[in-house]
Amino acid sequence: MGPLIGYACLLKGWAAACLIVTTLARSPVEAGSHFARRVGRGAGIMCQAPVVVFGASMVDVGENAVAQPFSSASDFPPYGVDYFGKPAGRFSNGRLVIDFISQELGYGLLDPYVNSVNPHFEHGVDFASSGSTAQSGTQTGSSTRRSGLFNLDVQVKQYKLFKSKIKDLESQNKDLKHLSLPSTTSLSHGIYVMMPAHNDYSNAIESSANFDAPSLVSADVSAIELALRGIREEGARTMILMNVLPLGCAPAFLGFALANSAVKYDNDSCVASYNAVVDLHNVAVKKMVQSLRKELSWDGLVLFDLNSLYLDAVRNPTKYGVTKPLTACCGAGANEYNINLAIPCGSSKTINDTILTAGRCKDPSEYISWDGLHPTETFAAHIANAILKGQYVYPSFSIKQACKP
Repeated sequence: MGPLIGYACLLKGWAAACLIVTTLARSPVEAGSHFARRVGRGAGIMCQAPVVVFGASMVDVGENAVAQPFSSASDFPPYGVDYFGKPAGRFSNGRLVIDFISQELGYGLLDPYVNSVNPHFEHGVDFASSGSTAQSGTQTGSSTRRSGLFNLDVQVKQYKLFKSKIKDLESQNKDLKHLSLPSTTSLSHGIYVMMPAHNDYSNAIESSANFDAPSLVSADVSAIELALRGIREEGARTMILMNVLPLGCAPAFLGFALANSAVKYDNDSCVASYNAVVDLHNVAVKKMVQSLRKELSWDGLVLFDLNSLYLDAVRNPTKYGVTKPLTACCGAGANEYNINLAIPCGSSKTINDTILTAGRCKDPSEYISWDGLHPTETFAAHIANAILKGQYVYPSFSIKQACKP
């Protein structure tokens, strides 16, 4: 997600200067997925379709960490420590949703597109960029803007370039296996995953209480539709599109809302107005998916209802082993949500001559949220498991069928 991953930066943009850390970390490239490949191969479904990923921080396996090192919280402890033992360019205490999926398919962990150190793309590639938006109206390539380095439109263009270069190599009869690259045919049969738009809404919510929600939803859904059309034109067979989680239930937004005494809460103790905006988006996205499936004869286009799964965990936390559904694991303990807007996860600040540190909780598995926005590794596993089992997916979906060549 975007600026809210650093709570002080949440209101001021994605700037490295907003991040105050107390411990130096190893290079995020060093902690990247070439290490993870050695420790993370699953013994589940044996898949023959590469995985291709688009989105933002909840599925970014190190794109931003490689492109712009040491500029965001995920480059420093305690991010990554519970699985990698050190930061790995991921906004989690360990693995992300996409990590669990790729491991279960027998692929280990995917490399980010921009990785130049021992890259392996034969089983797929991840274009997701933390902080990125679905809309392309914001500047890219700058960490000081509210957008990520590569928005959705740029990610799709990167994919098209990636595929065209492989096609050139095929025309030269190059050994793609030796180069650790998939064929263009296998890419067409790949499993595509897209998780867009969270930052479009988080940016709007934090910027203004009076933004035009219907217009924003219309623009975002149009941007997602354009991206889907572009990927389908390249021959993509299977696409798993995720909707937006209930932002009003995210601890960072609950903490943010404390400053507004007029905020109203729903029956789940979440911010009603924030979730209402997300609901508009999710309804529109479902209609768009239904339309594209028919127009493009795209039976492999499915929608994963992340929102409903998240709400189920909020309402039935014990089902997921959760005890604190509306509280962040990593925080400075300023309130019931464990959110201090001035002290994001992993940082410290002196207040009234006292050093306060936003640190890791004792047991992250008891939380949905790691840092106020992003899932803990344990909850990410629940999300991945639902996708792999075809739960919360419209219409019906079989990962085993999608894995066939």
